[in-house]
Amino acid sequence: MSKENRPDLTRLIAVCALILLFIVIISALRALERPHFRGGIAARAKTETLPDSVKRRDALQSDRWPDGFGLYRYWWTGGAAVYIAEMDRTAKNLQFDVELANTQILGRETISSATKRLLKKDVLSLAGVNGSFGIREDNRGRGGMIFNLHIQKRELVSIPKPLDRWGYSPPSPWGETSFGVTPDGEFLLDTVQLNGSLHISGETLTIDAINQICDSVCPVVIYTPRFGHRTLTRRCYEFTLETLALPLTGKYKSRCVVTAINRAGNSKIPSRGVVVAIEPRTARKWLDKIAESTAGELQIALTPQKWQTVQEGIGGNLRLLRNGEIEPELIQFADTRGRSAHSHSNAARHHPRSALGFNEHKLFLITVDGRQPGYSMGMTLYQMADFFQDLGIKHAINFDGGSSSTLWALGRVASSPAHGYERRIFNVAMIRVQGAAP
Repeated sequence: MSKENRPDLTRLIAVCALILLFIVIISALRALERPHFRGGIAARAKTETLPDSVKRRDALQSDRWPDGFGLYRYWWTGGAAVYIAEMDRTAKNLQFDVELANTQILGRETISSATKRLLKKDVLSLAGVNGSFGIREDNRGRGGMIFNLHIQKRELVSIPKPLDRWGYSPPSPWGETSFGVTPDGEFLLDTVQLNGSLHISGETLTIDAINQICDSVCPVVIYTPRFGHRTLTRRCYEFTLETLALPLTGKYKSRCVVTAINRAGNSKIPSRGVVVAIEPRTARKWLDKIAESTAGELQIALTPQKWQTVQEGIGGNLRLLRNGEIEPELIQFADTRGRSAHSHSNAARHHPRSALGFNEHKLFLITVDGRQPGYSMGMTLYQMADFFQDLGIKHAINFDGGSSSTLWALGRVASSPAHGYERRIFNVAMIRVQGAAP
Protein backbone atom coordinates (compact mmCIF):
# COMPACT_ATOMS: atom_id res chain seq x y z
CA MET A 1 0.00 0.00 0.00
CA SER A 2 1.35 3.43 -0.89
CA LYS A 3 2.08 5.97 1.80
CA GLU A 4 -0.47 8.29 0.19
CA ASN A 5 -3.33 5.81 0.91
CA ARG A 6 -2.46 5.20 4.57
CA PRO A 7 -4.08 8.41 5.92
CA ASP A 8 -7.34 7.41 4.17
CA LEU A 9 -7.22 3.99 5.81
CA THR A 10 -6.52 5.58 9.20
CA ARG A 11 -9.48 7.93 8.79
CA LEU A 12 -11.73 5.01 7.78
CA ILE A 13 -10.77 3.03 10.87
CA ALA A 14 -11.35 6.09 13.05
CA VAL A 15 -14.81 6.66 11.53
CA CYS A 16 -15.77 2.99 12.04
CA ALA A 17 -14.61 3.18 15.66
CA LEU A 18 -16.71 6.30 16.25
CA ILE A 19 -19.77 4.65 14.70
CA LEU A 20 -19.32 1.59 16.91
CA LEU A 21 -18.92 3.81 19.99
CA PHE A 22 -22.07 5.71 19.01
CA ILE A 23 -24.06 2.47 18.73
CA VAL A 24 -22.88 1.31 22.17
CA ILE A 25 -23.78 4.67 23.75
CA ILE A 26 -27.25 4.71 22.16
CA SER A 27 -27.92 1.12 23.33
CA ALA A 28 -26.87 2.03 26.86
CA LEU A 29 -29.11 5.12 26.87
CA ARG A 30 -32.05 3.06 25.61
CA ALA A 31 -31.50 0.57 28.41
CA LEU A 32 -31.43 3.34 31.01
CA GLU A 33 -34.77 4.64 29.72
CA ARG A 34 -36.55 1.32 30.30
CA PRO A 35 -39.31 1.36 32.94
CA HIS A 36 -37.62 -1.18 35.20
CA PHE A 37 -34.59 1.08 35.60
CA ARG A 38 -36.78 3.92 36.81
CA GLY A 39 -38.30 1.84 39.60
CA GLY A 40 -36.81 1.56 43.05
CA ILE A 41 -34.06 -1.07 43.19
CA ALA A 42 -32.91 -2.40 46.54
CA ALA A 43 -29.36 -3.55 47.08
CA ARG A 44 -28.96 -7.24 46.39
CA ALA A 45 -28.45 -9.65 49.22
CA LYS A 46 -24.75 -9.89 50.03
CA THR A 47 -24.92 -13.01 52.13
CA GLU A 48 -26.17 -15.34 49.38
CA THR A 49 -23.76 -17.03 47.00
CA LEU A 50 -24.96 -16.83 43.42
CA PRO A 51 -24.16 -19.44 40.74
CA ASP A 52 -21.40 -18.73 38.22
CA SER A 53 -24.00 -18.18 35.50
CA VAL A 54 -25.26 -15.03 37.30
CA LYS A 55 -23.35 -11.76 36.95
CA ARG A 56 -25.56 -9.90 39.40
CA ARG A 57 -28.94 -10.11 41.06
CA ASP A 58 -31.07 -7.05 41.82
CA ALA A 59 -33.93 -7.05 44.31
CA LEU A 60 -36.72 -4.92 42.83
CA GLN A 61 -39.09 -2.82 44.95
CA SER A 62 -38.22 -4.84 48.04
CA ASP A 63 -39.88 -2.25 50.30
CA ARG A 64 -43.22 -3.41 48.88
CA TRP A 65 -42.75 -7.17 49.30
CA PRO A 66 -45.31 -8.89 51.56
CA ASP A 67 -44.14 -11.84 53.62
CA GLY A 68 -43.28 -14.81 51.41
CA PHE A 69 -42.86 -12.83 48.19
CA GLY A 70 -39.77 -11.70 46.26
CA LEU A 71 -39.04 -9.98 42.94
CA TYR A 72 -35.60 -10.17 41.33
CA ARG A 73 -33.75 -9.37 38.15
CA TYR A 74 -30.90 -11.75 37.30
CA TRP A 75 -28.18 -10.79 34.83
CA TRP A 76 -27.24 -14.00 33.03
CA THR A 77 -23.64 -14.33 31.87
CA GLY A 78 -24.86 -15.35 28.42
CA GLY A 79 -26.35 -11.90 27.78
CA ALA A 80 -29.91 -11.80 29.08
CA ALA A 81 -31.97 -10.16 31.81
CA VAL A 82 -34.19 -12.63 33.67
CA TYR A 83 -37.07 -11.44 35.88
CA ILE A 84 -38.35 -13.80 38.56
CA ALA A 85 -41.24 -13.42 41.00
CA GLU A 86 -41.01 -15.91 43.89
CA MET A 87 -43.62 -17.20 46.32
CA ASP A 88 -42.85 -19.25 49.42
CA ARG A 89 -45.00 -22.37 49.28
CA THR A 90 -45.57 -22.19 53.04
CA ALA A 91 -46.83 -18.58 52.95
CA LYS A 92 -50.33 -18.54 54.41
CA ASN A 93 -51.09 -15.12 52.95
CA LEU A 94 -50.29 -15.98 49.31
CA GLN A 95 -51.58 -18.37 46.66
CA PHE A 96 -51.16 -19.34 43.02
CA ASP A 97 -54.02 -18.40 40.73
CA VAL A 98 -54.90 -18.21 37.03
CA GLU A 99 -57.03 -15.75 35.13
CA LEU A 100 -58.60 -16.06 31.68
CA ALA A 101 -58.38 -13.00 29.44
CA ASN A 102 -61.72 -11.17 29.41
CA THR A 103 -63.17 -14.11 31.43
CA GLN A 104 -63.70 -16.17 28.24
CA ILE A 105 -61.74 -18.20 25.70
CA LEU A 106 -62.19 -15.83 22.76
CA GLY A 107 -60.27 -12.58 22.93
CA ARG A 108 -57.09 -11.36 24.60
CA GLU A 109 -56.17 -8.95 27.38
CA THR A 110 -52.99 -7.48 28.88
CA ILE A 111 -51.86 -8.62 32.30
CA SER A 112 -52.19 -5.01 33.50
CA SER A 113 -55.83 -4.94 32.39
CA ALA A 114 -56.59 -8.32 33.96
CA THR A 115 -55.09 -7.35 37.31
CA LYS A 116 -57.01 -4.05 37.36
CA ARG A 117 -60.21 -5.92 36.59
CA LEU A 118 -59.51 -8.39 39.40
CA LEU A 119 -58.76 -5.60 41.86
CA LYS A 120 -62.31 -4.32 41.35
CA LYS A 121 -63.37 -7.73 42.67
CA ASP A 122 -61.06 -7.35 45.70
CA VAL A 123 -58.44 -9.71 44.26
CA LEU A 124 -54.96 -8.30 44.89
CA SER A 125 -52.43 -9.64 42.37
CA LEU A 126 -48.73 -9.43 43.24
CA ALA A 127 -47.20 -10.86 40.06
CA GLY A 128 -48.31 -12.38 36.80
CA VAL A 129 -46.74 -13.88 33.69
CA ASN A 130 -48.25 -14.66 30.30
CA GLY A 131 -49.24 -18.31 30.11
CA SER A 132 -50.72 -20.47 27.38
CA PHE A 133 -50.15 -20.66 23.63
CA GLY A 134 -52.82 -19.87 21.07
CA ILE A 135 -53.78 -17.93 17.96
CA ARG A 136 -54.16 -14.17 17.97
CA GLU A 137 -56.82 -14.23 15.26
CA ASP A 138 -58.04 -16.25 12.27
CA ASN A 139 -60.47 -16.00 9.35
CA ARG A 140 -63.36 -17.41 11.36
CA GLY A 141 -63.63 -14.50 13.76
CA ARG A 142 -61.60 -16.01 16.58
CA GLY A 143 -59.89 -12.89 17.84
CA GLY A 144 -57.57 -14.81 20.16
CA MET A 145 -57.95 -18.34 21.51
CA ILE A 146 -55.84 -20.55 23.77
CA PHE A 147 -54.72 -24.03 22.71
CA ASN A 148 -53.88 -25.33 26.19
CA LEU A 149 -55.52 -26.54 29.37
CA HIS A 150 -57.07 -23.95 31.66
CA ILE A 151 -58.73 -24.78 34.99
CA GLN A 152 -60.02 -21.91 37.11
CA LYS A 153 -61.66 -22.37 40.49
CA ARG A 154 -62.11 -26.06 39.60
CA GLU A 155 -63.96 -25.21 36.37
CA LEU A 156 -62.56 -27.11 33.38
CA VAL A 157 -62.53 -24.17 31.00
CA SER A 158 -60.36 -25.59 28.23
CA ILE A 159 -58.51 -28.78 27.38
CA PRO A 160 -57.16 -29.76 23.93
CA LYS A 161 -56.64 -33.07 22.25
CA PRO A 162 -52.86 -33.80 22.33
CA LEU A 163 -51.79 -33.17 18.76
CA ASP A 164 -48.51 -32.56 16.97
CA ARG A 165 -49.81 -29.48 15.17
CA TRP A 166 -49.60 -25.70 15.42
CA GLY A 167 -45.85 -26.24 15.92
CA TYR A 168 -46.09 -26.29 19.69
CA SER A 169 -47.46 -29.46 21.24
CA PRO A 170 -45.88 -32.86 20.48
CA PRO A 171 -48.02 -35.55 22.17
CA SER A 172 -45.42 -36.84 24.60
CA PRO A 173 -44.52 -36.36 28.29
CA TRP A 174 -42.09 -33.69 27.08
CA GLY A 175 -44.81 -31.70 25.32
CA GLU A 176 -48.33 -30.51 26.12
CA THR A 177 -47.47 -30.11 29.80
CA SER A 178 -49.72 -28.42 32.35
CA PHE A 179 -49.20 -27.06 35.86
CA GLY A 180 -51.87 -27.50 38.52
CA VAL A 181 -52.49 -27.03 42.24
CA THR A 182 -54.62 -29.45 44.28
CA PRO A 183 -56.84 -28.37 47.21
CA ASP A 184 -54.15 -29.47 49.69
CA GLY A 185 -51.48 -27.38 47.96
CA GLU A 186 -49.69 -30.11 45.99
CA PHE A 187 -48.03 -28.92 42.78
CA LEU A 188 -48.54 -31.08 39.68
CA LEU A 189 -46.76 -30.98 36.31
CA ASP A 190 -48.18 -33.52 33.88
CA THR A 191 -49.53 -34.28 30.44
CA VAL A 192 -53.27 -34.18 31.14
CA GLN A 193 -55.78 -36.26 29.16
CA LEU A 194 -59.49 -35.65 28.75
CA ASN A 195 -61.60 -38.78 29.17
CA GLY A 196 -65.00 -37.46 28.19
CA SER A 197 -68.05 -39.21 26.82
CA LEU A 198 -71.68 -38.53 26.08
CA HIS A 199 -73.98 -41.53 26.51
CA ILE A 200 -77.02 -40.90 24.33
CA SER A 201 -79.48 -42.89 22.18
CA GLY A 202 -77.93 -46.13 23.40
CA GLU A 203 -74.47 -45.23 22.12
CA THR A 204 -71.35 -43.47 23.37
CA LEU A 205 -69.85 -40.39 21.76
CA THR A 206 -66.23 -39.74 22.76
CA ILE A 207 -65.43 -36.11 23.50
CA ASP A 208 -62.04 -35.00 22.15
CA ALA A 209 -61.71 -31.50 23.60
CA ILE A 210 -63.42 -28.67 25.43
CA ASN A 211 -63.60 -25.17 23.95
CA GLN A 212 -61.15 -25.90 21.13
CA ILE A 213 -61.35 -25.85 17.32
CA CYS A 214 -63.54 -28.63 15.89
CA ASP A 215 -62.06 -30.18 12.73
CA SER A 216 -61.01 -33.50 11.23
CA VAL A 217 -58.15 -34.01 13.72
CA CYS A 218 -60.28 -32.98 16.70
CA PRO A 219 -63.72 -34.13 15.55
CA VAL A 220 -65.88 -33.83 18.69
CA VAL A 221 -65.74 -30.71 20.85
CA ILE A 222 -67.89 -29.39 23.69
CA TYR A 223 -68.44 -25.63 23.78
CA THR A 224 -69.41 -24.07 27.11
CA PRO A 225 -70.48 -20.48 27.89
CA ARG A 226 -66.81 -19.79 28.68
CA PHE A 227 -65.98 -20.02 24.97
CA GLY A 228 -68.07 -17.07 23.85
CA HIS A 229 -71.50 -16.43 22.38
CA ARG A 230 -71.25 -18.83 19.42
CA THR A 231 -69.16 -21.88 18.44
CA LEU A 232 -67.76 -20.22 15.25
CA THR A 233 -67.66 -23.62 13.50
CA ARG A 234 -68.48 -24.27 9.83
CA ARG A 235 -70.68 -27.11 8.57
CA CYS A 236 -70.43 -28.99 11.85
CA TYR A 237 -73.34 -31.07 13.08
CA GLU A 238 -74.23 -29.57 16.45
CA PHE A 239 -76.75 -30.18 19.17
CA THR A 240 -77.42 -28.18 22.30
CA LEU A 241 -77.55 -29.83 25.73
CA GLU A 242 -79.35 -28.24 28.65
CA THR A 243 -80.67 -29.15 32.11
CA LEU A 244 -77.13 -30.22 33.02
CA ALA A 245 -75.02 -29.06 35.94
CA LEU A 246 -72.45 -26.33 35.21
CA PRO A 247 -69.58 -25.69 35.34
CA LEU A 248 -67.76 -28.72 33.95
CA THR A 249 -65.01 -30.04 36.24
CA GLY A 250 -62.21 -32.61 36.13
CA LYS A 251 -64.52 -35.24 37.67
CA TYR A 252 -68.01 -34.77 36.31
CA LYS A 253 -71.28 -36.58 35.65
CA SER A 254 -74.63 -35.05 34.79
CA ARG A 255 -77.86 -35.91 33.04
CA CYS A 256 -78.79 -33.67 30.10
CA VAL A 257 -81.39 -33.18 27.37
CA VAL A 258 -81.05 -32.17 23.71
CA THR A 259 -82.89 -28.89 23.19
CA ALA A 260 -81.76 -27.90 19.67
CA ILE A 261 -80.13 -29.41 16.57
CA ASN A 262 -78.13 -27.51 13.96
CA ARG A 263 -76.54 -29.04 10.84
CA ALA A 264 -74.80 -25.85 9.66
CA GLY A 265 -72.54 -25.08 12.63
CA ASN A 266 -71.92 -21.81 14.48
CA SER A 267 -74.59 -22.50 17.06
CA LYS A 268 -75.46 -20.08 19.83
CA ILE A 269 -74.11 -21.29 23.18
CA PRO A 270 -76.79 -21.08 25.89
CA SER A 271 -75.87 -19.45 29.20
CA ARG A 272 -76.95 -22.59 31.08
CA GLY A 273 -76.01 -25.27 28.60
CA VAL A 274 -73.36 -26.52 26.19
CA VAL A 275 -73.08 -27.28 22.49
CA VAL A 276 -71.61 -30.52 21.17
CA ALA A 277 -70.00 -30.03 17.74
CA ILE A 278 -69.11 -32.96 15.44
CA GLU A 279 -67.12 -32.40 12.27
CA PRO A 280 -68.98 -33.43 9.08
CA ARG A 281 -67.39 -36.83 8.31
CA THR A 282 -67.63 -38.08 11.89
CA ALA A 283 -71.18 -36.73 12.12
CA ARG A 284 -72.56 -39.03 9.38
CA LYS A 285 -73.35 -41.88 11.77
CA TRP A 286 -75.06 -39.51 14.20
CA LEU A 287 -77.38 -37.58 11.89
CA ASP A 288 -80.43 -39.78 12.48
CA LYS A 289 -79.69 -40.77 16.08
CA ILE A 290 -80.14 -37.43 17.83
CA ALA A 291 -83.50 -35.72 18.18
CA GLU A 292 -84.80 -32.90 20.32
CA SER A 293 -85.79 -33.99 23.83
CA THR A 294 -83.38 -36.95 23.67
CA ALA A 295 -81.91 -37.52 27.14
CA GLY A 296 -78.31 -38.45 27.81
CA GLU A 297 -75.50 -38.39 30.35
CA LEU A 298 -72.23 -36.47 30.08
CA GLN A 299 -69.17 -37.80 31.90
CA ILE A 300 -65.63 -36.42 32.36
CA ALA A 301 -62.66 -37.88 34.24
CA LEU A 302 -59.25 -36.28 33.76
CA THR A 303 -56.08 -38.34 34.00
CA PRO A 304 -53.76 -38.49 35.89
CA GLN A 305 -56.41 -38.95 38.57
CA LYS A 306 -55.07 -36.19 40.85
CA TRP A 307 -56.09 -33.67 38.20
CA GLN A 308 -59.75 -34.43 38.84
CA THR A 309 -59.65 -32.16 41.91
CA VAL A 310 -57.21 -29.48 40.69
CA GLN A 311 -58.27 -26.00 41.76
CA GLU A 312 -56.13 -23.93 39.37
CA GLY A 313 -54.37 -25.25 36.27
CA ILE A 314 -52.64 -23.80 33.23
CA GLY A 315 -50.97 -25.36 30.20
CA GLY A 316 -47.80 -24.57 28.28
CA ASN A 317 -46.01 -26.71 25.76
CA LEU A 318 -42.65 -28.21 26.75
CA ARG A 319 -41.45 -29.52 30.08
CA LEU A 320 -37.96 -28.19 30.82
CA LEU A 321 -36.98 -29.74 34.17
CA ARG A 322 -38.07 -32.89 35.98
CA ASN A 323 -36.77 -33.59 39.49
CA GLY A 324 -33.94 -31.14 38.95
CA GLU A 325 -32.78 -32.70 35.67
CA ILE A 326 -33.11 -31.28 32.18
CA GLU A 327 -35.53 -33.32 30.07
CA PRO A 328 -33.63 -35.83 27.85
CA GLU A 329 -35.56 -34.70 24.75
CA LEU A 330 -34.49 -31.11 25.42
CA ILE A 331 -30.85 -32.17 25.68
CA GLN A 332 -31.15 -34.00 22.35
CA PHE A 333 -32.93 -30.98 20.92
CA ALA A 334 -30.04 -28.73 21.94
CA ASP A 335 -27.39 -31.17 20.66
CA THR A 336 -29.06 -31.31 17.22
CA ARG A 337 -29.72 -27.53 17.21
CA GLY A 338 -33.45 -28.09 16.90
CA ARG A 339 -33.43 -30.79 14.24
CA SER A 340 -34.82 -33.47 16.56
CA ALA A 341 -38.10 -31.51 16.79
CA HIS A 342 -38.26 -29.38 13.66
CA SER A 343 -41.56 -27.69 14.49
CA HIS A 344 -39.86 -26.22 17.58
CA SER A 345 -36.75 -25.04 15.74
CA ASN A 346 -37.13 -21.45 16.97
CA ALA A 347 -36.68 -22.79 20.50
CA ALA A 348 -33.03 -23.45 19.60
CA ARG A 349 -32.49 -19.73 18.99
CA HIS A 350 -32.26 -16.77 21.37
CA HIS A 351 -35.70 -15.28 22.00
CA PRO A 352 -37.74 -13.79 24.85
CA ARG A 353 -39.16 -16.57 27.02
CA SER A 354 -41.68 -17.08 29.82
CA ALA A 355 -41.90 -20.03 32.18
CA LEU A 356 -43.10 -21.38 35.51
CA GLY A 357 -40.98 -23.41 37.89
CA PHE A 358 -40.99 -24.71 41.43
CA ASN A 359 -39.04 -26.66 44.00
CA GLU A 360 -39.80 -27.92 47.51
CA HIS A 361 -39.84 -24.40 48.92
CA LYS A 362 -40.88 -21.91 46.26
CA LEU A 363 -42.92 -21.19 43.14
CA PHE A 364 -41.27 -19.10 40.40
CA LEU A 365 -42.87 -17.00 37.64
CA ILE A 366 -40.20 -16.16 35.08
CA THR A 367 -39.65 -13.95 32.05
CA VAL A 368 -36.47 -13.69 29.98
CA ASP A 369 -36.20 -10.43 28.04
CA GLY A 370 -34.89 -10.69 24.48
CA ARG A 371 -34.46 -9.23 20.99
CA GLN A 372 -32.95 -6.05 22.46
CA PRO A 373 -29.28 -5.55 21.50
CA GLY A 374 -27.18 -3.90 24.17
CA TYR A 375 -29.57 -5.03 26.87
CA SER A 376 -30.89 -8.59 26.56
CA MET A 377 -30.96 -11.00 23.61
CA GLY A 378 -32.95 -13.85 25.20
CA MET A 379 -32.26 -17.56 25.61
CA THR A 380 -32.77 -20.90 23.92
CA LEU A 381 -35.00 -23.39 25.74
CA TYR A 382 -31.98 -25.45 26.76
CA GLN A 383 -30.16 -22.40 28.11
CA MET A 384 -33.25 -21.46 30.09
CA ALA A 385 -33.54 -24.95 31.60
CA ASP A 386 -29.82 -24.99 32.40
CA PHE A 387 -30.07 -21.58 34.09
CA PHE A 388 -33.12 -22.65 36.11
CA GLN A 389 -31.18 -25.69 37.25
CA ASP A 390 -28.41 -23.39 38.51
CA LEU A 391 -31.00 -21.46 40.55
CA GLY A 392 -32.21 -24.63 42.28
CA ILE A 393 -35.51 -24.97 40.40
CA LYS A 394 -36.56 -28.64 40.27
CA HIS A 395 -39.51 -28.62 37.87
CA ALA A 396 -40.27 -26.15 35.05
CA ILE A 397 -42.62 -25.67 32.12
CA ASN A 398 -42.26 -23.39 29.09
CA PHE A 399 -44.98 -20.83 28.42
CA ASP A 400 -45.70 -18.71 25.34
CA GLY A 401 -42.71 -16.52 24.48
CA GLY A 402 -41.55 -13.96 21.96
CA SER A 403 -43.15 -10.54 22.14
CA SER A 404 -45.81 -11.90 24.50
CA SER A 405 -43.23 -12.53 27.24
CA THR A 406 -44.13 -10.22 30.11
CA LEU A 407 -43.67 -10.26 33.87
CA TRP A 408 -46.02 -7.89 35.66
CA ALA A 409 -45.37 -7.30 39.35
CA LEU A 410 -46.35 -4.95 42.17
CA GLY A 411 -48.55 -2.74 40.05
CA ARG A 412 -46.56 -2.40 36.82
CA VAL A 413 -44.76 -4.24 34.04
CA ALA A 414 -41.40 -5.20 35.58
CA SER A 415 -39.78 -6.74 32.50
CA SER A 416 -39.14 -5.11 29.12
CA PRO A 417 -41.35 -6.68 26.40
CA ALA A 418 -39.61 -7.08 23.05
CA HIS A 419 -41.88 -4.72 21.10
CA GLY A 420 -41.60 -1.99 23.71
CA TYR A 421 -45.19 -2.41 24.88
CA GLU A 422 -47.30 -4.97 26.72
CA ARG A 423 -49.00 -7.36 24.31
CA ARG A 424 -52.47 -8.75 24.95
CA ILE A 425 -52.33 -12.43 25.88
CA PHE A 426 -54.70 -15.39 26.46
CA ASN A 427 -54.39 -16.12 30.16
CA VAL A 428 -52.26 -15.29 33.18
CA ALA A 429 -50.39 -17.38 35.77
CA MET A 430 -50.21 -15.28 38.90
CA ILE A 431 -49.29 -14.93 42.54
CA ARG A 432 -51.96 -13.21 44.59
CA VAL A 433 -52.89 -12.36 48.14
CA GLN A 434 -55.26 -14.89 49.69
CA GLY A 435 -58.76 -13.65 50.35
CA ALA A 436 -59.98 -10.13 49.61
CA ALA A 437 -57.59 -7.27 48.94
CA PRO A 438 -56.74 -5.36 52.13
